[in-house]
Amino acid sequence: METPVPLLSVESLGVEFRTRGGTVHALEDISFAVGKGETVGVVGESGSGKSVLFYAVLGILDAAGRITGGRAVFGGLDLVRASAADLEEIRGREAAMIFQNPRVALNPIRKVGHQIEDVLARHTSTRSSDLRSRAIEALAAVRIPDPERRYHAYPFELSGGLCQRIMIAIALACSPSLLVADEPTTGLDVTTQAAVMDLIGELARERNMATVLITHDLGLAAEHCDRIVVMHAGHVVETAPTAELFAHPRHPYTARLIATTPHAGSDLRSLAAIPGYLPDLRRSDLPACRFSERCERAEPACGELPLARLAAGAMHSVACRRPL
Repeated sequence: METPVPLLSVESLGVEFRTRGGTVHALEDISFAVGKGETVGVVGESGSGKSVLFYAVLGILDAAGRITGGRAVFGGLDLVRASAADLEEIRGREAAMIFQNPRVALNPIRKVGHQIEDVLARHTSTRSSDLRSRAIEALAAVRIPDPERRYHAYPFELSGGLCQRIMIAIALACSPSLLVADEPTTGLDVTTQAAVMDLIGELARERNMATVLITHDLGLAAEHCDRIVVMHAGHVVETAPTAELFAHPRHPYTARLIATTPHAGSDLRSLAAIPGYLPDLRRSDLPACRFSERCERAEPACGELPLARLAAGAMHSVACRRPL
């Protein structure tokens, strides 16, 4: 598998949050890349930092959060050091994000067609007289039936699946080169989940668009992603092409994640829970490997800095002193 040309390159990114209970060391030394036209899955348990990572990259962190170091180079521009004006221009036009809950992300008192027009008016040179037709085209592009009628609908009048398609239409209205889909199938039934993911994949291929799929569902990532980045407690612990990762997981956490994922022919007795809990990221004594306190292969050196990072094969890296 050839290494794709990087569109987004994140290097040594760190993020922390100041809270009343102390400083949360949310992300530490995060490095990975997304290639042009590539679909990358970012997987891990809830609380591992998957969404925070891309909020930081796109400049939409909560006010309590701050980037402590590193770079996020997108199309030659370091987003970490970019001005607020530059980030506003990039978001929506060059890079777009689909958020977890479309009913919350959409404006409940504004027609969905007008919400698409807002993005087009902000980021394109579309004439006012053409905004409506462009919005209807965007609805048709995401396979929404009767787009002329749906243009006038409010979010509360639409099903969860249609609201998710509206979010996709808004995200893709300006033909971005990078789409970040944050748990895009949350709350949808299995059939609708499959339709939404197939739609995202089809549009990405048509437009040669890089896609990041943030998910805790390894089965979904296995089906739709070229490469997978595994996160645990604010660290990237393993990165590999999808087939390689599932065939030969090298980090104990990755192997545990795979063991918790149902697959064809499996039953409940074959599923194994990951022992322990994510560490408290406010601790001042966090070990170098944040999985070491949950790991049956841990040894004293696993808690010592620096965090080990090893090449495990072509495009396969693992952050572990005792890989599988």
